[in-house]
Amino acid sequence: MAKYKVCKHTLNYDELVKALKDNNIEFKTKDCMKKCSKCRSKVLIKKDDDYISAKTVERLITKLNLDT
Repeated sequence: MAKYKVCKHTLNYDELVKALKDNNIEFKTKDCMKKCSKCRSKVLIKKDDDYISAKTVERLITKLNLDT
């Protein structure tokens, strides 16, 4: 299973964490992933060494579900 990391400062952090838990997607929270320009403007998650972003939490969850 993929290891996902979520930055505390990502756009809609609380909504993203709730959606990940609701979809039984395991993740860890990081204080900072050094991608501030993307992180603050989009919903961002890190999968292994790749970054996945979307404009909304729903779109990001859809991308993650398609990826598995």
